[in-house]
Amino acid sequence: MKTTQVQRKSLKDYEPFIESDLLENILQLSSELRGLRVLHVNATSFGGGVAEILHTLIPLMKDCGLTVDWKVIDAPSRFFDLTKRMHNALQGKEDRLSDEDRNLFENVSKDNASFIKPGEYDIAVIHDPQPVGLPAFADFGSCRLVWRCHIDTSSPNRVFWDYLNGFLSYYNAAIFTLKDYAKDGISIDKIYEIPPSIDPLSNKNRELSKEEMQQALRKLGIESGKPVITQVSRFDPWKDPLGVVDAYRKLKERFRELQLLLIGSMASDDPEGWKIYEDLLRYSGMDYDIKVLSNFQNISDIEVNAAQRVSKVVLQKSLREGFALTVSEAMWKKTPVVGGNVGGIPLQVHHGINGYLVESVEDTVEYTGRILDDPGLAKEMGNKGYEIVKKDFLSTRHLHQYLQLFRDLTN
Repeated sequence: MKTTQVQRKSLKDYEPFIESDLLENILQLSSELRGLRVLHVNATSFGGGVAEILHTLIPLMKDCGLTVDWKVIDAPSRFFDLTKRMHNALQGKEDRLSDEDRNLFENVSKDNASFIKPGEYDIAVIHDPQPVGLPAFADFGSCRLVWRCHIDTSSPNRVFWDYLNGFLSYYNAAIFTLKDYAKDGISIDKIYEIPPSIDPLSNKNRELSKEEMQQALRKLGIESGKPVITQVSRFDPWKDPLGVVDAYRKLKERFRELQLLLIGSMASDDPEGWKIYEDLLRYSGMDYDIKVLSNFQNISDIEVNAAQRVSKVVLQKSLREGFALTVSEAMWKKTPVVGGNVGGIPLQVHHGINGYLVESVEDTVEYTGRILDDPGLAKEMGNKGYEIVKKDFLSTRHLHQYLQLFRDLTN
């Protein structure tokens, strides 16, 4: 395992976004938990929502007086091929788990377990399926173990779920975005519901200067004065990027100047992404109003920020979805969202209030068109979306819930 370094952050900088009673509760919990030794383990330090969240939460936990380490498991590429299959199967895809798969998964867990020393930590939070096997092979001593599942496991492939569940008996608690994601018969008694969050001060979400906006839009290749719709997501079949292109093509018949941005990041634990990216380029064909962009074209968080701000509508047409941080990101920028009626998206998008929930390409076309046709509706939805995020989906609320969980487990 490798240790990931994080930049310093101060809770004081977030005070403009925090209600006074929430801040008071955070400070009270911080004084109770000062010196608590916490470990976070996941599969990658960049790309994807988990790493993004940890780059904010861990510095804030440290600022609250906790001692926090972040370790990333070390594994060969074929392990990540397996865990991507596992990820898809846990969201319901048909697949089979061979003895060779099990041996690979357990050998990687054993290799990484050797980096854990008994008595080193009071609490360890293990994120997602990739490192879930660590406690079966590591001596954590009296450390309290938490499994944080970021995906929708409400209708999993039974074989993969049963295999995963065998490791969950080592844990004291689990965190799901929604309690409904926890399967009946899960081998953990304590289940916590803690949705993810966005960082209002990160480059992806902070206010941009006029110059930053102009530079970012040039980099994105957007023609000014023409309407833009955007989907930001990993290149993943569950995000239905081809369905987004289909919806755009139908909308283009009415809105002749419409542009589509499809922006994704390639994460080191997602080998399937390259194939989807190439499929998407082929599917988009020679339509120069479709831009398929990624971090490998130097598209950074600032460009994503600008895209979400300039868009008339942000899409998140997922078929399965744990949460979709990109939804709250767009809402924070007062942009209406049209998203799949799945997983954690309805937590954020209230149908007809700050956007629309859809179940087909036809729905996507209808509701996106409705927003494009009515700037007054778009503005009203954007303002309501911003208020929802400010209340429920910022890092400070997330930090507070983690501190409450830590107190529960250490009392």
